[in-house]
Amino acid sequence: YLIFSLSGCPRATFAGKKGKLSGDEILNTKFKTSDVLENDEEIKQLNKEISELNESNSEMEAAMVKLQSQISTMEKNLKNIEEENKIIEEQNEALFLELSGLSQALIQSLANIRLPHMEPISEQNFDAYVNTLTDMYTNQECYQNPENKDLLESIKQAVKGIQV
Repeated sequence: YLIFSLSGCPRATFAGKKGKLSGDEILNTKFKTSDVLENDEEIKQLNKEISELNESNSEMEAAMVKLQSQISTMEKNLKNIEEENKIIEEQNEALFLELSGLSQALIQSLANIRLPHMEPISEQNFDAYVNTLTDMYTNQECYQNPENKDLLESIKQAVKGIQV
């Protein structure tokens, strides 16, 4: 029979030495009560900070949702304004064409009628001519003499056929 002994095995000797710890070594390797309490306070502090960060994140997320909603509303309003502006531009263009046609018709109708102290109506003096006509009709009492009455009547007859 062979008898084996662990005393001659180098691994067993090392394991045995490792397994035998002195009392001081045991105290140094085990957590002391004060260490556990300090770690518990640190964990509580970390949990508190995590909770505060979560709350802050929730507030920030809510603010972001609100901001995105405001941006979306502003984008919709801008789109509506752009569409309204396009419609207004189209209406303005149509009105400009109509005004251009009316001014040409007025120039043709009044081409033979000369206002006092003015050249015959043309595109170059159109605004001044219209201002003079407006003044004449606004202040008709100033134009009561027979010559002016005939002129106003001629103007009325000349523009009578213009369709507005």
